[in-house]
Amino acid sequence: MTALPEFIYQGSVKDIRGVRGESPYVFEFSDRYSIFDWGVMPDQLHKKGESLAFMAWFFFDYLGNAKNWKNWEAPKGFAKSSTLERFQGGGVPHHMLALVSHDLKPVSHEREVVTPTRCLTVEPVEVTPPTATQKRGKLVWDYTHYQSKPENALVPLEVIFRFGVPEGSSLLKRTGDAEYCKAIGLKSAPKPGDRFDTPVIEMSTKLEESGDRYISYDEAAKIAGLSAKELAALKDTAALVALRLKDLFADLGIELWDGKFEFAFTQADEKGNRGFMLVDSIGPDELRLIYDGVHLSKEVLRGFYRPTAWHDNIAVAKKQAEERGEKDWKHICIEEMKSYPPVLAPTVKERVEMMYMGLCKALSAKHCTQPIFADAWDLDRVANAFKKKEAA
Repeated sequence: MTALPEFIYQGSVKDIRGVRGESPYVFEFSDRYSIFDWGVMPDQLHKKGESLAFMAWFFFDYLGNAKNWKNWEAPKGFAKSSTLERFQGGGVPHHMLALVSHDLKPVSHEREVVTPTRCLTVEPVEVTPPTATQKRGKLVWDYTHYQSKPENALVPLEVIFRFGVPEGSSLLKRTGDAEYCKAIGLKSAPKPGDRFDTPVIEMSTKLEESGDRYISYDEAAKIAGLSAKELAALKDTAALVALRLKDLFADLGIELWDGKFEFAFTQADEKGNRGFMLVDSIGPDELRLIYDGVHLSKEVLRGFYRPTAWHDNIAVAKKQAEERGEKDWKHICIEEMKSYPPVLAPTVKERVEMMYMGLCKALSAKHCTQPIFADAWDLDRVANAFKKKEAA
């Protein structure tokens, strides 16, 4: 039996295995979870790793298949998009290779019986974090590397899309600035509950150790070394992928409100403009999904922790770290404030586990030969469980 390769990187949620710089890498999704940039939390969620691996495979496979774009009716304004034309001809480029078992054999969801796996093979891409220096007590990040126009390299940005503004959305913190509203295509500041026919696209940093920062399109282009054409193509790609996912989820009765994508640069064309491929993962950890008024995403975990003292202390620790010009706010929370996240209530833990597996079951029942996690709760049962008043 072939053993999994050695670790290249061990993250909060998934581990990366392989030989550095050689294809393939193996994404091994774990049962761990992370919220509020804390890293590994005290609980593990049964079958979360298998759930995330399946959904990552499913979305890359679905979006990368041209047939899922050819007969799709794009919203007004995108029907003549050159990006859409490319997707209709060859699907969305991505770095996923295959869903594999622990002996690295491909797993097919066209078989009658499917054994869930937590491993996904991918083509590696170069990742070059910016370096940080302190200037006048503040961290300043150096992105000089990206001015060399790297190819087959991670874009150092998260691209965020929004179809609406749920209560508490962070978008509301930024849209008091009329210029920012105009830049992202809003005529005026939105209100909680507003919905958008086409997604609002925002961008944030991705690789800064102190945490992600929302930035303007101009700053995003500057730090990532994007030409004007590349920036437009990146926004267009994110919007179209978001719209296609929105319709995919709508067929299951699920509303897609917002989410984030990660991309890598592909090779440049004859004019020096690079393309983009989807990388990393897509699933409920990256998307805000609502079914029958209930969140089917990491938001249910955030909701459990927001009323805790630990959550309040995180905000204090982050502010203190920023004031000191330090990267490690978590150290302040642990060492100085003696604050740690509590464990999940048992009923919450079970509901979250069934949320992940229930999403897989719904997607596979509609799009695969056999449903995965056939014994998992249906989405109606998941939603009803979260609606119950008792917390534990």
